[in-house]
Amino acid sequence: MKKVLLSAYACIPNIGSEEATGWLYATTLSQEQMDVHCLTQLKGKDAIDTALASGQWPNLTVHYVTIPDWVEQSYGRGLAGMYFHYLYWQWAASQVARRLDRRRPFDLVHHITYGSIQLGSFMYRLNKPFIFGPVSGGQKSPASLKQYFGGYWRREQMRDWIGAVLERINPAFVNTIKRADRVIVTNSDTYELARRYRRTGDIDKVLDGGIGQSFLPEGPISHEPGRELNALWIGRMLPRKALELTIHALSKVDPSVPIRLTIVGGKGDMVDLVPGYIEKYGVQDRINWVGHVSHNEVKQYLQQADVFFLTSLRDSGPHQLLEAMAYSLPVVTLNLHGQGEIVSDETGIRVPVGSPEQVTTDLAAALTWMWHHPTERQQMGQTAYRFALTQLWDRKVKLFSDNWYPALATAAVQQSVREPEPVELGQFSDYRLG
Repeated sequence: MKKVLLSAYACIPNIGSEEATGWLYATTLSQEQMDVHCLTQLKGKDAIDTALASGQWPNLTVHYVTIPDWVEQSYGRGLAGMYFHYLYWQWAASQVARRLDRRRPFDLVHHITYGSIQLGSFMYRLNKPFIFGPVSGGQKSPASLKQYFGGYWRREQMRDWIGAVLERINPAFVNTIKRADRVIVTNSDTYELARRYRRTGDIDKVLDGGIGQSFLPEGPISHEPGRELNALWIGRMLPRKALELTIHALSKVDPSVPIRLTIVGGKGDMVDLVPGYIEKYGVQDRINWVGHVSHNEVKQYLQQADVFFLTSLRDSGPHQLLEAMAYSLPVVTLNLHGQGEIVSDETGIRVPVGSPEQVTTDLAAALTWMWHHPTERQQMGQTAYRFALTQLWDRKVKLFSDNWYPALATAAVQQSVREPEPVELGQFSDYRLG
């Protein structure tokens, strides 16, 4: 049984985003006849220990890496504080990993979260076969559409500036890109960034996000045309999700086209601004904002919709996009970053990015086309469903367990076993439950 070390800074069950990704990889890989050891933060301990107590993952061991309180407090102090917290934790995790490796050597090391290419990983310090990714971070929001960030555009610029600085001074980035045996990226923007620093060596691309078996409907859904076109937007009210752009485009759809946009989401920095957007663009009679809903309720809205509408300005690959496709929905989106690669001409309409006038006009035209072509949009939805079935989480994780891991593990067998080194008490806790 191969012994695999995962670095998963974010890893908590029953939460979304990166935490869900870390937990999914750790648990799924442990069910692939592997002895999986996962390094993560102490803050997820209660939820993780409860989940492991079920005995469902006997091959998974979680190690909680602790850091000083003053470093913990830096997390909430802007982007710089968050990045400092992450890098400090990564360094501490690499120290723990080296000690664990001396007790019982690992066959390979895999960095999972955060999935940021510029932040990198210090797991290269183990000098073991090393996989980095999937990661993103090469995407930049188009300045031509900065008005939809409102007062958050400066923060978006700061993110890009810090990313550029990290590319030049962060040893975790430089050494990871050069020394990892395999780098996995989630979109072409990140591939191009990685290739600038990694002139030789494998770089593979897998689309970001995935779908769990439990979220899938029983089969493809037939969205029969009705008296109006039901468009659906799902997400958090974050600046980069550009909900205002979505609403602006909706306002340009000719009044003769019967369309209603349902907005699902009620959390995020810009949630208080949504009523103002609706009033500003005069679409009160065309929008149904339902706020935050449960996961099961999300499924209901996906079943009731005709089109999924997404205008994110920076995204490696929106998870809700694949979920919508799994429910046989065609997509109207931007030809930008991850969504521009996930959606094809057979599964939706991708609008090129230019001026606000051009983008909103083209998006409105795309929605109008969907109304006037019910047969074609249903065909797009059926193609989207078939594509979504290729993006199941189980299948994506098997790329590692069945293909990439075996190729790298061979090298690990050739390494000599070193004498164990005592582990410092209080630096980490080692739990195996179930």
